[in-house]
Amino acid sequence: MSSLLMEGPGRHVSCLGIKLMVDLAKGIHQTRPSRLAPHQQTIRERLTQELMHKAPLRQWAASGSLMHNDVRLLQWLDQLAGLLSPGHLAISLVADRLSKLQAQAGNDAGLHAQLEMLSTQFQQRMTRLETQRQKRDLPAEAHQHCEQVLERWRGGRYNAWSPAGRCYVALEELRWGAFGEAVRLGTADESETLLARLRQLASEQLADSVNASAGTRHFYHYWLTTPPAPGLMDYKDTLSWLGDWSDSERQPVAWSVTQTWQSVALGMPRLCSATRLARAMVDEVFMA
Repeated sequence: MSSLLMEGPGRHVSCLGIKLMVDLAKGIHQTRPSRLAPHQQTIRERLTQELMHKAPLRQWAASGSLMHNDVRLLQWLDQLAGLLSPGHLAISLVADRLSKLQAQAGNDAGLHAQLEMLSTQFQQRMTRLETQRQKRDLPAEAHQHCEQVLERWRGGRYNAWSPAGRCYVALEELRWGAFGEAVRLGTADESETLLARLRQLASEQLADSVNASAGTRHFYHYWLTTPPAPGLMDYKDTLSWLGDWSDSERQPVAWSVTQTWQSVALGMPRLCSATRLARAMVDEVFMA
């Protein structure tokens, strides 16, 4: 297997770069130590290096100066936004972070100017997406996106992860893309209709992936065991980084599925069906 994450575990997961962009924005001018575990930090650093070869400013990668220079990192975020075409969730999270950073810029004129410019750009992107909502059929786009992701799941693109991990990766893809945008920007009825359908489809596909009925219960190890494969740890660590936002008390199923280097959460059912797992993950991922 390739040592590159985007040619290995990430080759079918388009949200990796978008989540990385948000992570990098959260890390700008961060005074507290990162809450990431060492293997999660390693995954983020590897993805950063890989994206530097696809976006401008990669000349700074060799010197290692990019991650220690807030102004340059902000410039690179602007380039990443153009490269990755992030959706409403990513844009709103970055815009919120940039807005908070403006109050912390202090006397650094260069940083303040860069923050003001980039914050304005991301606010404009967010406003544009929200305005365009009136001209778009968001539910139709969401259904199309959902089918695309589920087809990748059915086609075995996520098979190097555990059965429950495949479901989680699919949900992350949906959360960061058009499906998640429709859930965020749609009416309450539209959002609940989309999520109800997703609960059903995810339950059915998770059950099909292990040749079981949706209501068949198995011990949790059955759902969380990753099949042996070349580069196994890259897959497990990438999943852990994708789920680094989850909390063992508030999102016990998502946390247990992604953070398998830890003991499972107390709230993780020990005997569970595909229906129970998939529905819990849909709710935890989209209600976080």
